[in-house]
Amino acid sequence: MKERNLALIVMDTMRLDEFNRLEQRHRLFSSLGHAAFVEKCIAPSPWTLPSHASIFTGLYPSEHGAHETKRIKALDIDHIKLKMPTFVSELNALGYNTYAISANPYVTPIYGFSDFSHFYEESYFTDIFGSVVEVSDRLKPLVAKYRNLYGTNLLKISLAVLNNEPDLFLELLASASLRTPIAALKKIKAKVFEGWPIEKGGSRIVKRIKQEPLEEPYFLFVNLMEAHEPYVEKKGMDLNWATPFLKKGPDQKTINLWKRLYAKAASKAYAYAAEIAKTLLKGADNETMVVVTSDHGQAFGEHDFFGHGAVLYDEVVRVPLVLLSSRQVDKVRPGYCSLVNLKEFIMEYVAGKESMQKLYSKTVYAQSFGVPANINITNAIDIKKLRKFDRKSVRRFTYA
Repeated sequence: MKERNLALIVMDTMRLDEFNRLEQRHRLFSSLGHAAFVEKCIAPSPWTLPSHASIFTGLYPSEHGAHETKRIKALDIDHIKLKMPTFVSELNALGYNTYAISANPYVTPIYGFSDFSHFYEESYFTDIFGSVVEVSDRLKPLVAKYRNLYGTNLLKISLAVLNNEPDLFLELLASASLRTPIAALKKIKAKVFEGWPIEKGGSRIVKRIKQEPLEEPYFLFVNLMEAHEPYVEKKGMDLNWATPFLKKGPDQKTINLWKRLYAKAASKAYAYAAEIAKTLLKGADNETMVVVTSDHGQAFGEHDFFGHGAVLYDEVVRVPLVLLSSRQVDKVRPGYCSLVNLKEFIMEYVAGKESMQKLYSKTVYAQSFGVPANINITNAIDIKKLRKFDRKSVRRFTYA
């Protein structure tokens, strides 16, 4: 059987309606040739980690366990990370060269995505303290529990580590003294020359894929972060995990600014994804398929909610799904598709017997188990609203 290449591109935080507007205006994916657009695709989770874990395991968050709870939050790495093999291991066993290029710190080996034979991080989100301080990848999980408690307060984090784990503090100090100057230069370059925060590493990802040939047969995973917040990067102006729970929400001027910048950022992600797909489809010797999707969307005041995570509204869980191939693509079926079904579809494809039907289920689900992050309780936070969303919820989609 002739070998088949496969790529999965995730345009992180891309809403279905925003993607459709971009495609109607620019038709970048339609122009690539054999394309199938799936309109009723549902993300299994409203935020990155559990949604990607579902894509790679073929399981819902309630089954793979890599999700938030009232007690476990995003920075509690030991408890929230993915702890089971993914289909990447199966592809490795079949002789595939497996590559990942991620701009998202939640989709890295630190959070359990460690099956790839080649992993590259292209991110402006890698500093452990949420500031300019940088430490080694080995130390990041060790200090994450303190950041989970104290957020980005570097002084409180440092004092807590010093009091509880003085040896770890010395390691962090040594690592930061070496890595922080490099991180500082990287951030200055990103802000001054590369267009941060709208640009979040996508241009470098495109460049890497064009310049470094992939050894066939290959599986390539790419995460593009352009559409994800932040959009403004001014103190008190940006969308973040706490925004939905503020007593006094953002004014209309700020909301309109976020929408404009989101549209600009989403357009970048859309263009980068199309450019990567074009490069892969034209450059491969063997049959190639490129799957383009999103892990979740983004709300801008719909249902009185901002951002993503904790809610299962259409704006957050309906995502684009495009199949691009070097040959004719099977017809789109009626019904709901779940990103959970991508694993089976992919394994069928590499076995030479793919069927579009593998993407669909009569009933699909979106699941949330609470607010993904620890929210610093201040006078500005509406505790009742926070408690309302910090709970388990399930939304069911059934095709009649």
